Amino acid sequence: MTNSIGFLVEYLPRIGTTSVVLEGIKEPSLKYSDSGRITVQDGRGQCLSITLPYNPGKLKSKRLVKFGDSERDEYLLTLKSEEVRMDKSQNDVLLMPQMRWNKRQLNSLKYFRLCCLKCNASIIDSGNCFKLNEMPSEFWMELMDYWHCHKPQDKASQFYSLQKNSLSPCLNEILIGDSFFQALGDTFWKRITILSDGFAICSNCKKILGRRTNDQMLRILKWNLRLKSSDEHRDDIFPAEFEIISILLNCNRANSTRYILLRSHDAQLYVWLFAIGIEVTLASGHILHNCFKIFYSNVIPSNIGFKANVEEEQVNKVPLDKFVDALETTNSILPSSKQKFGTWKISYFPAVVE
Repeated sequence: MTNSIGFLVEYLPRIGTTSVVLEGIKEPSLKYSDSGRITVQDGRGQCLSITLPYNPGKLKSKRLVKFGDSERDEYLLTLKSEEVRMDKSQNDVLLMPQMRWNKRQLNSLKYFRLCCLKCNASIIDSGNCFKLNEMPSEFWMELMDYWHCHKPQDKASQFYSLQKNSLSPCLNEILIGDSFFQALGDTFWKRITILSDGFAICSNCKKILGRRTNDQMLRILKWNLRLKSSDEHRDDIFPAEFEIISILLNCNRANSTRYILLRSHDAQLYVWLFAIGIEVTLASGHILHNCFKIFYSNVIPSNIGFKANVEEEQVNKVPLDKFVDALETTNSILPSSKQKFGTWKISYFPAVVE
């Protein structure tokens, strides 16, 4: 039975409800354990154990119903917790955990070296990094622009805009964004070469690592680097697809945007952030914490209302391709009734690298 059954578990923390969709099973009986597991048994006595993404504890109610017009038998189990967990980090996108390789993580290491992913040449280490600081978010920068446009003026003050007065780190100071590192060009002297078209390449192997920004700093993408640390005794990489997640998060934080059109060369992906901060168990057994429920499509629906609220973002091809691959992989193992919603495909993706 374990090879033919499909299932999906969703825990919605805001309302304390866990839903379990079961596909390809006849006459199921279920047993819930307070340890956060469900045992499913079919009419032939075969069993499947499902680990819930969150332990609901003592239940207020439990309901199993058959539903849908699918060719396969489908059931929906709904579990309602007696106590609703009020975790503010789940409800506020501004308080979601930071991306990998943030200031706190790097400062906690006794020693670290960020190397070119291709040749392992040092790009950032103790020789050129004397200070780490977090890059202000786009939300913060827009707020500061708004303040400087609307604050009371005095004769001594002059008009200020972050668009014209960009951040200027010191030499050997590294600014850390969700998916990149940024610093003065001289900080990377002899480590990175700048091409005439603005691309920043590894001086050793010529791999493209990032590019020069409009304010003449260098922005190095995390997914082009490898973290070597004496504390962890292992190499660590930054999955390229999480650059897309950082873009989606920034759009939502800055403008509460839920509809984003991602473009890269001749490819595009239309994304609807349907839900944020949910917990999921997939049929593969993989548990996703604090994740997005994402509706996605290659085309924008003809509905004009959607078009009016779409934010468009230019993205790099490699992260977009890997992001689409990840969405498709998850979508393929969902129960058939949960793979699509109208013209949208449905998938799930964690908000931070696990």
